[in-house]
Amino acid sequence: MLTKRTNVLFTEEDHAMLTNLARESNKTIGELVRHAVKKTYKARVVKGGINKSLELAIKKSWKAVLHPEIPIDYKALIEYGRKY
Repeated sequence: MLTKRTNVLFTEEDHAMLTNLARESNKTIGELVRHAVKKTYKARVVKGGINKSLELAIKKSWKAVLHPEIPIDYKALIEYGRKY
């Protein structure tokens, strides 16, 4: 089940390529992107294990969830996300 949403910006050329590939394979662009992510990155994580920086980032994220007394600056998070 899909539970997380993300927006990705593509160049016109990349979007046209993905549109054509999706049409040819009778899939959505989202399905193509999810497959590419699994093929490219999930195999790397399974092969070498989770690297230390990723593990620390996950633990840090959970601290914010488990300790709600720590204020979260949502506006700063949104602005940070807009940089990319």
